[in-house]
Amino acid sequence: MTDLTPFPGKLAKAIRMLASDKDGDVVAAWRAIIRTLQGIGADIHDVADRIEHSGNGALKEHEMQEIFDAGVKTGIKQIVQKLHNNLGVTAQFPSARDMAMYCYQRIDRLNEWEQEFPTNMVSWTRRKPLSVKQQARLEEMYLKLGGRI
Repeated sequence: MTDLTPFPGKLAKAIRMLASDKDGDVVAAWRAIIRTLQGIGADIHDVADRIEHSGNGALKEHEMQEIFDAGVKTGIKQIVQKLHNNLGVTAQFPSARDMAMYCYQRIDRLNEWEQEFPTNMVSWTRRKPLSVKQQARLEEMYLKLGGRI
């Protein structure tokens, strides 16, 4: 299905013009719709598919999960930033090993992709220090699962 989102206002206006009682307006509107669709590599079948499969505006489960995860990530960043900004206090996380164990004990609350990370971190934290990126991801997951600073 071709993405029609770049021109929603333009298409909506032309579609409304189809209701005109003037034949010339209707023909002009139809041609404007076809021209607009061709400009984005679409056709009237793409519009019909969009209408037919719109789901009444409901989001798919993976879309809802992405939005939720993005909100959690933003919230965590804001909390850490607030803690840092308040009189220069830096958030003090538990050790990487403790955070990894905390996350591993709540692994059932993570999606399939996320479950591998705390499993790896439990063994890795015994052998070597984490990279900055690994540490940040572990802290984010720790807070997401309800861990306390």
